[in-house]
Amino acid sequence: MTVATRVQTDSPRRSTAERRSETLRSRVLMLLRTEIDFIPNAGFQGENYGPCEIVKRLLADGEASGQAPADLPAHLRRFCEADLLSHEEEVALFREMNYLKFRANALRSRLNPDQIDPAAVEAIDRMLQRAQVIRDHIIKANMRLVMSIVKKFVTPQQSFDDMLSDGTFTLMQTVEKFDFDRGFRFSTYAYRSIARTAYRAVTSAQKEEARFTRDADEWAFEQEESQFASTSAEAVWMNVRELTGKMLDKLDRRERLIIRSRYALGSHRKVRTFQDLANRLGVSKERVRQLEQRAVGKLQAMAAEFELDEVFGAAMA
Repeated sequence: MTVATRVQTDSPRRSTAERRSETLRSRVLMLLRTEIDFIPNAGFQGENYGPCEIVKRLLADGEASGQAPADLPAHLRRFCEADLLSHEEEVALFREMNYLKFRANALRSRLNPDQIDPAAVEAIDRMLQRAQVIRDHIIKANMRLVMSIVKKFVTPQQSFDDMLSDGTFTLMQTVEKFDFDRGFRFSTYAYRSIARTAYRAVTSAQKEEARFTRDADEWAFEQEESQFASTSAEAVWMNVRELTGKMLDKLDRRERLIIRSRYALGSHRKVRTFQDLANRLGVSKERVRQLEQRAVGKLQAMAAEFELDEVFGAAMA
């Protein structure tokens, strides 16, 4: 083999090695920037990594065998099929999840971007991935608890899906904060957090509902009396306003806010964008778009129920 041929052959190999080195370095830098949150425990200092038999059994069971409530829709039942956890299983899962994060954090603190140890990076990734699997198992095993709580707080203004979304997010946060070494059952700790979040959501919705009701008094169809050409025209206008108000009252609070904001009705003197409403409601822009379409569909359906005589009846009186 000539020198030129050897250079051509070795060049791609060096290029591949360089790319791998750059990828590994990027991974190390990302790990150094990422905070690994865990609940510390005095016992972690003397333990050696080795999966607990209880945890191995729980994660190796495969398909969940728990019985979901029969009254739940199909798309929700699958969230409740995981087996409930005993106190011993809870402790084992939380201990191993936090120990894995503790060990991963200890290894991470010794990483050097200029002298990378690939084995250490792989070990950290492996520990964090297993900790994530354990976390997901705990969440699935407690979804029935979330549903049983949020059902009690559902109102016409707060749908079950919205409450379930908030409750699930609270559950995920609670898993990260639970200290298994205090002797409490996780279900007790989670119940308080989820119920408190649901109560605050309902209370906040009631306050907003009261404010939206006051805003309804400033409905956009209010005009100076001088604008009406005749008593007949004024009567028709008042009748239209009354019917429109009735239809809007049948929408939920978010739908009313979106319709008024999107069409500059009532106190909303300016048309608001989907992004403005998404920021205010704490949902995605696409979700606001869906809610607007749903509200418009409701209004169209309600409008179809009113006959023209109802609208112009006041003018003929």
